[in-house]
Amino acid sequence: MEQIDIAVFVRILLRLVHALASAIWLGSGAYLVFALTPLRRVVPSAPDTLRAAQLRFRRWWVVSSALLLGSGVALMFDRLADGRGTALYVILLLVKIMAGVIALAATGGLLPRGGSWERGSATRAWLSGRTVLLLGTLAYLLGVLLSVIYPPDPTAGWR
Repeated sequence: MEQIDIAVFVRILLRLVHALASAIWLGSGAYLVFALTPLRRVVPSAPDTLRAAQLRFRRWWVVSSALLLGSGVALMFDRLADGRGTALYVILLLVKIMAGVIALAATGGLLPRGGSWERGSATRAWLSGRTVLLLGTLAYLLGVLLSVIYPPDPTAGWR
């Protein structure tokens, strides 16, 4: 029976963490944008409910963002270190990184708290949320595409 190398185990763990963190990030954002935000128009107490939900989701968002960034950087260096990355891979990776950074900035994660960004209208918040989800989905789909174009070497790390 073959044993799995520690490097292979770490790569699998990193991919799993990255996938779960992206599901949490996109799922919580979709719930806020598509389920809670529209309630502002029909439920009088919706702003309080939305504010409470945003505070709760913020914890998940911070943790999933940190996990996405950490695992993504590790996976990126792992993939590029073997020298098999093509120019197409690097270009798509850069687009993915830009989409992720812009999505992070659009949520206020890269901006100081309490600024005019947070005092925007409900319409601007709705459009901003949809834009963030679109960029997050783009980054996710580019990650899937990168995995297809540049699959991991199944023999790397096996003894």
